Amino acid sequence: MLEKLKGAKLRKPLLVSISLLVVGCSMFGGSPRSTPASEETAAVKEEVASSELARLIDAGNALLAAGDLRGATREYERAQAIAPDDPFVNNNLGLVYMEQELYSLAANYFQKAIDVLPYYYKAYNNLGNAYHELGYHDLAREAYEEALKLKPDYALAHWNLALLLEITGDSLEAIRHWQRYISLSEGEGDIAFARNRIAALRDGVAPRDEARGISEEEAGYS
Repeated sequence: MLEKLKGAKLRKPLLVSISLLVVGCSMFGGSPRSTPASEETAAVKEEVASSELARLIDAGNALLAAGDLRGATREYERAQAIAPDDPFVNNNLGLVYMEQELYSLAANYFQKAIDVLPYYYKAYNNLGNAYHELGYHDLAREAYEEALKLKPDYALAHWNLALLLEITGDSLEAIRHWQRYISLSEGEGDIAFARNRIAALRDGVAPRDEARGISEEEAGYS
């Protein structure tokens, strides 16, 4: 059984909607030029594929929000078939596999996202969560720390790293990341829980053994 803290939940970023990522552009200057038929056909195909990709991602997001994991997986896999190297598609597919507790598979998709977009800090955070669930604590720490190298003010990664550090017995570092989480949350996060963890660590009430044995029902995701 994985080591967990009672009442603690790993944190993950929101799903990415591809439709929000479409950027239009235009060029001006010079005389008008006709588009060759072959290029026009290719452009139409690309536009249709982009539209279908956005539709599939939005459908997957809606199904996941409704708790339909099978349906969400189906739509994300269809999107991935259209754009196998798209980092946002792979990240979303990893998230839905996390919800199904298919952690190794999820880790593979998060890594695919990172391979294409090395500065994708949210994918690093998600990869850390997958490794955490698999019990690969060293790899989880590396992933969380990489997320924080890319975005030092990323509150979710501070939360997740603090949880992991408690489990691995590094209380001082755990306190530091709980404090950083509190300073970044600005009243919107679970500050009470973080403050309780700091107090428990300082009082010596939360040794490593107390961080073990929490059932899957007591743990989860935000």
